[in-house]
Amino acid sequence: MNKKLSFIALAFLLGMSQSWAVDPRIEQGARFEAKGQYDKALGEYRAMLAENKKNTEAYMAAGKVRMKMKDYKGAVANFRLAYGYDPSLSEAYEGAAKAYEAMGQQAKADAERAKIKGAKTAPKAEPAKTETAKAEPAKTEAPKQAQPTQTAKPAAPVAKAEPVKATPADVTEDPFEKGKALLAEGRYQEAAPLWRAALSKRPGDAGAYFYAGLTRYEMGEYDKAEFNLKKGLSYKERGNDANYYLAKIHQKGKRLDQEKKYLSAYLKKAAPDARFRKAAEDRMAEINAEANAAAEEKAMKEAEAKALKEAKKTGNDKARSAETAVSSQKEEVASTAANSIANANALFADGYNEAALQMYKALLENEITPDERYFAMLQMGNIYREMRDFHSAVTRYRDVVREFPDSDWATEAERALEDAVWLEKHASELPRNKR
Repeated sequence: MNKKLSFIALAFLLGMSQSWAVDPRIEQGARFEAKGQYDKALGEYRAMLAENKKNTEAYMAAGKVRMKMKDYKGAVANFRLAYGYDPSLSEAYEGAAKAYEAMGQQAKADAERAKIKGAKTAPKAEPAKTETAKAEPAKTEAPKQAQPTQTAKPAAPVAKAEPVKATPADVTEDPFEKGKALLAEGRYQEAAPLWRAALSKRPGDAGAYFYAGLTRYEMGEYDKAEFNLKKGLSYKERGNDANYYLAKIHQKGKRLDQEKKYLSAYLKKAAPDARFRKAAEDRMAEINAEANAAAEEKAMKEAEAKALKEAKKTGNDKARSAETAVSSQKEEVASTAANSIANANALFADGYNEAALQMYKALLENEITPDERYFAMLQMGNIYREMRDFHSAVTRYRDVVREFPDSDWATEAERALEDAVWLEKHASELPRNKR
C-alpha cells in the first residue's frame, strides 16, 4: 500500500514539474537560432503550433526568427497572430512595428505602436472560437507558462505559420478597409474580391480601383492592373502613385515611351519626400542616359558613314585627278621628248610606264639597230611585268629569245621569261607593286 501511494505521489510530482516546465522546443529552437539554423528553429515552433495554434510564445519566437531571416512580411504575420490571441502582448505590437520599419513602411509602424497604449490596459481577449469548437468549462489556470511537454510531432513542411482568418483586431465590415488590411499583409488572393464588393457599394470609386490595380500588380496580372490603375488616377489620396505603378508595368513590357510618359506624370506631381520619388528620378536618369548613349552612338555611326563616303569620294576624285594629271604629263612628256631609247629609259625610270611603253612601241615601228630593237622589246616585257600584265610580259620575253637567240640580252630575256611565267601563274597571290 505504501509503495502504491509513493508511486502515485511520484507521478503527481512529475506531472506538476512538467506542467511548470518551459517547453523544451522553445529552448531547442533558441539553440538552433543561435547557430543560424533558422529553418530548424522554425520547425520546433511549427511543431508547437501544430498542437496549439493559439500558442503566442511560439508565434513570438517565430516572428523574431523571421526578422533575422529578413522575411519581414512573415515576421509581421507572426507578431499579428501573437497579439491577435493576446491583445495585451505589447512586445508583439513593437515587433510588428520594427518589421514594417524594415520594409520602409513607417506609417504602418506608427499604427502598430499606437496600439500599445491601449493594449497595456486592455484585458486579455478570449480568442474567437470556430464554428465546430465546443464550449469548455472554465478552468483555473496556473501562472502563465509554456504548454505542458508532450512528445513532439513531426514538423509540418509549411514555411510560415498559417494565419488565422479574422481575429478580433482584424474584424471589419467595410470591404474597402478590410481589403487594404489584407493587401498590407500580402494576402492578395483574399484582397482581390473585396474590391469588387467595394465597387458594388460605391460604383466608380477611384480608391477601390487604385487598390484593385495595386493588388493585381502584386499578383503579376499586369493587364488587369493597368486597367484598374488608370481608373484610380483620380484617387485623391494616392492617385499619383498609380502613375508610378503604370510606369513599372510598361517597363516590364519594354514600352519605353509609355514608361517615360507615366514617370514624367508622377514626378510632376510628387512631393520632394514622396515615397517613390527617388526611385522614379533614378529610373528617369537611367532612361535619359540610355537615350543619350543611343543618340551618341547613332550620331557616331552616321558621322563615320558620312566620313567614309566623303573619303571614298575624295579618294576617287583624287585618283581620277592623279590619273588625269599623269596622263596629261605623260602625253606632254611623250609629245615633247624625241623618240629614243635614252628618253624611253628615262620615262621608265621615272615611273611613267605607259609613256615609256608607247615610246618603245614607236621605236619598234621605226628603223632602229638590231641591238636597240631587242633591248626595246626586253624593256617592254619589264614594263608589262611592272604593270602586272604578266601575259604580255611573257609574250615580249619570248619574242626576244626567239628572234635574237644570240644577242647579249637573250640570257636576261630567258631568265625574265621564266620569272614572268611563274608570276603569271601566281598573280592572284602576289601583293601590289608599290613602286
